[in-house]
Amino acid sequence: MADEKDKASATSGVQDTLVPERVVDGLPTMYCFETCPFCFKVKALLGSRGIEYSKVEVDPTFKTQLKWSEWSAVPVFVDIDGTQVNDSNYILHYIDSKDSSSFPREGEDPEQDEWMDFSNLILGKSIVAVIYKSYRTSVQALDYVTRIDNFSFGARLVNKWLGGIIMRMVGKSRAKMFELPPRENLEFQLDHMSSGIKSDYFGGENPNGADFANYGILRSMEGLYGFDIVESHSTVWPWYQRMKISSGI
Repeated sequence: MADEKDKASATSGVQDTLVPERVVDGLPTMYCFETCPFCFKVKALLGSRGIEYSKVEVDPTFKTQLKWSEWSAVPVFVDIDGTQVNDSNYILHYIDSKDSSSFPREGEDPEQDEWMDFSNLILGKSIVAVIYKSYRTSVQALDYVTRIDNFSFGARLVNKWLGGIIMRMVGKSRAKMFELPPRENLEFQLDHMSSGIKSDYFGGENPNGADFANYGILRSMEGLYGFDIVESHSTVWPWYQRMKISSGI
């Protein structure tokens, strides 16, 4: 699970300097990890709009493919003219503004902004606390992640076993952020999240930024320990299935 951390000199959002040399095959290009929850947000929006794009899998250990950027966290989005956009929620706004402006920009809809922030500040941390609840579940998750993401064989072994210890510690620290135990907390957060789903989506009849932001977080959990909590939720699970059909991922 990748956190959205930046270097001191890097910034979120649209960057001033164009990097057209980072565009692959003349298409909008996303630098990503395959299993990253923040990347799933962007992939869901691109998929729902039918936007063709190139994908550069970043080596999770050395991040060689992002050495050119001061922003070292995935996803990084580079448009066909070389416009670089950092940070998943900013990328969602950028893509929508260039496509159809189907949902409000940041600052125009406080409720959408609140739920997009919720995806990073609450939901993302809640699923980490569940997935990495124990050393066993941590190793299981990292076995999956290191098989899917762009890890070398040696890095896969190190990240699976040593990473299991590290991510167990991360999971424990995330759990301390909430009053309830991890599984109960995720259930509570999904209950809270369901209050924002109006009709079929957060956006009503059509998805808005909050839908893509929160779907991406939960989509990264599919196949891992604790996803049964999502599957058993009476409101979130039908919404999740609608988002999966809409996005194609």
